[in-house]
Amino acid sequence: MTKWTLTLILCLVWVGLARAHGDVSKLPDSVQITQYRLGLYISPDDLATHNKLAMALYRTGQLEEAKKELKLILEKDCQNFDALDGFGIVSIKTGKYQEALDYLKKAVKINEQDVMVHVHLSAVYEKMNLSEKAQKELARARALTSDSVGLENIEKELKLVTGP
Repeated sequence: MTKWTLTLILCLVWVGLARAHGDVSKLPDSVQITQYRLGLYISPDDLATHNKLAMALYRTGQLEEAKKELKLILEKDCQNFDALDGFGIVSIKTGKYQEALDYLKKAVKINEQDVMVHVHLSAVYEKMNLSEKAQKELARARALTSDSVGLENIEKELKLVTGP
C-alpha cells in the first residue's frame, strides 16, 4: 500500500469520525484543529473551515497560526465578516489594539446586528482606555440579544477576549 493510499484512507476515516460526532465544535480544541486540518486537506478552499481552524487555534493560544489562516481567508474574500471579526480578536490578544479596532470596524460595517462584534469592539475600547465607547458597544450588544443565555454568552466572550 502506498503512502498516498494510506493517507487518503486515514483522512476519510477521520472525516467520517468528525461527521459521526455531528458538531465538531463540541470536541476539544486540539481535536478540532486536527479535524479541520484534515478537512482542509480534502477541500483546501473551504473558507468556513479555515475560519473554524483559526478560531480553534486562537482558543489554544496559537495566535500566529490563527493570523495566517485569517489572512488566507481575507486574501480570497476581503469582505469576509467572520475573518475580519476573528482578526480583530486575535489582534486584541496580541496587544495590537489599533489593528483590532480597524478590523472590527470593517466587520461591523458588514453586519452591525451581530452581537459578538459589538462585544469585541467593547473589549478593544476598554483595552484602549476608552471606557465610554466600551460601555456603549457593550450596551449595543446587550440590546441585540433578548434572552438570559445570550447575556451569559456576552459575559463568557468578554472573559475569553480580554483574559490572559
